Amino acid sequence: MNMKELEMLQEMSNLYGGNPEYVLAGGGNTSYKTGDTLYVKGSGTSLATIKAGDFVRLYRSKLDAMWQKKYSDDEKTRESEVLADMMAARLEGETRRPSVETLLHNLFPQKFVLHVHPAAVNGMTCGKNGKEIAAKIFPDSVWVDACKPGYILADICRRMLSEYKAKTGSDADLLFLQNHGVFFAADSTEDIDALVTDVMGKLNSVIYGWKEYLGGQLSALLGTGHREYVSSPEIAAFDPSFRSPTPDHIVYCKAKYLVIDMNITAEALKSAVENFASDNGYNPRVVIVRGRGAFVFGTDAKQLDTVKNVFLDHVKVYSNSEFFGGYSGMSEELVDFIVNWEVESYRAKVSGN
Repeated sequence: MNMKELEMLQEMSNLYGGNPEYVLAGGGNTSYKTGDTLYVKGSGTSLATIKAGDFVRLYRSKLDAMWQKKYSDDEKTRESEVLADMMAARLEGETRRPSVETLLHNLFPQKFVLHVHPAAVNGMTCGKNGKEIAAKIFPDSVWVDACKPGYILADICRRMLSEYKAKTGSDADLLFLQNHGVFFAADSTEDIDALVTDVMGKLNSVIYGWKEYLGGQLSALLGTGHREYVSSPEIAAFDPSFRSPTPDHIVYCKAKYLVIDMNITAEALKSAVENFASDNGYNPRVVIVRGRGAFVFGTDAKQLDTVKNVFLDHVKVYSNSEFFGGYSGMSEELVDFIVNWEVESYRAKVSGN
């Protein structure tokens, strides 16, 4: 019995299984292997609560032998035959049903395997350009196109992993499954953690890196480093084409917001900011990223906080108005009056806005 390693497997399983960033609704599976035995999460078992003694034990030699068999061409019959052989591969006295992905776990020579479905990963595996991007940022990974789960998936992965080793001379430790998830493999749980951290870091850089880039570009164009990005489903659904709801929103956030797309080029962004300032006589304090969120700006920390809070209030007003027949902002005539009203100009000046 390899209790130390199984306790490490339990710790790794509980760590990722208890984190909704990696596992939802009891999905995912893990395993540990020796030369002879595979310990894999059982079907229907929760990674978040699994104990060291709960993993299903199987003879690796019997699992390997399954690749020499010819299974039925009928899908239901084939999967039934495969399941029967996996159940027969269990150690004597074992009663639990192994994970449907047991064969896939056994393909990896590494001792520890983690299979999860993080949203960051599946953003890529479900993306139209995911395969090309994976090849670029994870050149040492294996990508498997979408296919039916179970035996067919394991067989395709067996071929792909074998081709990778023949090409590189090394065993793959990272396997992406289109429209499915990811497999991490290593000889220690510490190395699994390091691999996960590296993958998630690179993916989050792709997913969230645009904010830093775009925010930095806007700060340079507006001449202020005091900015914050805010987002919510309400902001994503917010329609900035409607006029301000109250005078306060004009005083502190200005009457109009700049609206841009997430993938705007640097040249187009520069033109958008310059045109906005030329048309309105002021720089934008709120820049809406269409369908995403918004950047808010201030000349100092105090003004930034005020602009943010007043803008978020505008979004709340817009959202809440749906319960009262829909949004109705101030008239254009009233907006123009507030913009040019000396009283409000004085109030904005006194408040530092």
